[in-house]
Amino acid sequence: MKKQNLGLMILAVILGLLILNRPVAANELTFGVETNLPTNQLTKNVNYFDLKLAPGQQQTISVTVTNSTSKAVKLKPEVNAATTNLNGVVEYTKAKAVADTSLRYSLADYVKPEQTTITVPAKQKKQVNLKVTMPQGHFNGVIAGGLRLQDENADQQSKATKGTTVQNQYAYVIGIVLHQNTRTVKPILKLGEVGASQVNYRNVINATLRNVQATYINQLQVKAKIYPRGSKKVSYTQTNKGLQMAPNSKFALPIRLNGQALKAGQYTLDLKATSKGQKWHFKRNFTIAGAQAAKLNKRDVTIKPNYTWLYTLIGAVIIVLLVGLIWFFNRRQLKAKERENAALRAALDKKKS
Repeated sequence: MKKQNLGLMILAVILGLLILNRPVAANELTFGVETNLPTNQLTKNVNYFDLKLAPGQQQTISVTVTNSTSKAVKLKPEVNAATTNLNGVVEYTKAKAVADTSLRYSLADYVKPEQTTITVPAKQKKQVNLKVTMPQGHFNGVIAGGLRLQDENADQQSKATKGTTVQNQYAYVIGIVLHQNTRTVKPILKLGEVGASQVNYRNVINATLRNVQATYINQLQVKAKIYPRGSKKVSYTQTNKGLQMAPNSKFALPIRLNGQALKAGQYTLDLKATSKGQKWHFKRNFTIAGAQAAKLNKRDVTIKPNYTWLYTLIGAVIIVLLVGLIWFFNRRQLKAKERENAALRAALDKKKS
C-alpha cells in the first residue's frame, strides 16, 4: 500500500487494539490476535491485511486467536467498512457514520467470516477464517475496513460504582485493505450540507466534508469561518489539525460555539482545507431560523440563562413602587397640611364672631 493510503491507519490498527468507553489495562485482555499474512500481502511486517487481488478473485485469509486465560473466550467475528467519525478519526467498527454516496464497494460485502461464533477454550488457540471476494468491477484505489473481535463474555461483565453501571468493552480490530492495482489515487474533498445542530447538548454548526475517492485523506487541516451574510465580521471560527478521512466517507465537522448562543439569521461559511500539499476552498450560504435557534439554545447546557429581562422587570417594579410610595406620603402630608389650615381658619373665624 502506498504511504498516502496508509496514513494514520498503521497507528490505529498495527497493534490491533481498539479501546471503547474507558482505558483498559493490558492484564484485563482475555485474548490475543496474530495476523497470518498471505503471500500477496503488499506491506510486510505489519499486523493488518494489505492485499492485491484481481477482479473476481477469491481468497481465504486468517488470524490466530490465543486465549491465555483460565476461562473460555467466546468471539463473534464482525467485518465493517472504514468510516470517519465527527472528530475526524477513522473507525473500523459498526459506527453510526453513513458511507458517502460515492462508495461503490463496501468491505463488509466482500469479506465474510466463515464462522459466526468462535469459542476458544482456556489456554488454547483457534484460527478465524475470512473469505475474501474481490468485486468483478474494475476500480482504482482501495476498499478499506477491519475485522473486529470482541470477547462476548467479557462484554457482559459490569461493575457497579456508586449506583452507576460501567461496561467493560474492549476489542481487537485488524485492518483490511483491498487493491486491484497500486495506482495512486488523488484525493478529492467536497462540501456537503451546512447547518446548525448539537453535539452532546452543545450548539455547533455542522459542515459536512465528503471524501469522494477510494483513498485516505491524511494530515487534513481545516480552517472554518462563519460570517453574517454580506458582512466581514466573523461570528464563529475554528481550526482543526491532524484529521483523517476513510475512503468514500463523510462526516459532519462540528464548528463549536463554546457556550455562545445561536443567533437566527443568514450566514456564509468560508472553509479552507489542506492535505499534503492539496488545497480546497469552499463557500456556502445557509440560514438559521429563529425557532431552530431558540430550540437549540434552550437545550444547550453551556449557555447561561439570560435574566436581563427579569432584572429589568424587577427594576421597573421597584421604581413604580418607589414613585407610588413617594406620591402616597406626599399626598398624605398635603392632606394633613390642608386639615391643619382648615382647623386654623375655623379657629380664627370663631374668635371673630
